[in-house]
Amino acid sequence: MRKSDRIQKILDVVLTEGNATVDYLADMLGVSKVTIRRDLQSLCSGGDYPVKKVRGGIVYAIEKLGFEPMFEIKLRNMTDAKKRIAEIAFRMISDGDTLFLDSGTTVYYLAKMLAGKKGIKVLTVDIKVAEELAKHSNIKTIIACGEVRPGYYSICGTETVRFLHSFRADKAFVSTDAWNLNGIFNSSTFEVEVKRTLIELAEEKYLLADHTKFGKNAFVKISDIDVFHAIITDSPPPENVLQSLENLGIEVLFPNKECHG
Repeated sequence: MRKSDRIQKILDVVLTEGNATVDYLADMLGVSKVTIRRDLQSLCSGGDYPVKKVRGGIVYAIEKLGFEPMFEIKLRNMTDAKKRIAEIAFRMISDGDTLFLDSGTTVYYLAKMLAGKKGIKVLTVDIKVAEELAKHSNIKTIIACGEVRPGYYSICGTETVRFLHSFRADKAFVSTDAWNLNGIFNSSTFEVEVKRTLIELAEEKYLLADHTKFGKNAFVKISDIDVFHAIITDSPPPENVLQSLENLGIEVLFPNKECHG
């Protein structure tokens, strides 16, 4: 794994969980503790991110950027990749579709494009996504009820799951912290049941994940990989993985590949 990809993954973990130890990161990324310490030094030395080194690891340090929500920080990471993914996802949507939109910044970029569709209905579990959709009179927007995750704007909880069961969708667009051939995973337990419900209640399911999410595990498994109609990413996984996914009936969509949705 490239150093830039390791640093991005470390940042994702810290922004999600608030902290990470050297031991945990070394095991997760499959590298030595010496390599992780060097990566932490590189990540923390520039002052560009709200993180700081501590003995044995790294922690989220919100005081470095005031009280800027984590959503806003993540929105600036991997921006080009997220927009490319959103553009492909947009082409999977037809006029008149009913959609579930998960939380997250990649889904947010997709939401910003949906004014170009006619007659769509969207149920989302993200305040920022709903705010973007609400700007357009041609989109019927429904926002789920429940508990809001501070700084991330996602909506979760038992009330949310119960609310979602009143709906069905043609297509669900779901985000993840990590995925591999064994399934998709989340670093936090907070959003897991909502993601599972979105997947369960949609006819077609699309996974949105930039290339840094592939080949990883995270704390909680959300679902098997074979529930998805397609995986939309900015850069394809290795050829043997593409073949395995094809054998499962899962298409992998990425820039410069023709989309068959």
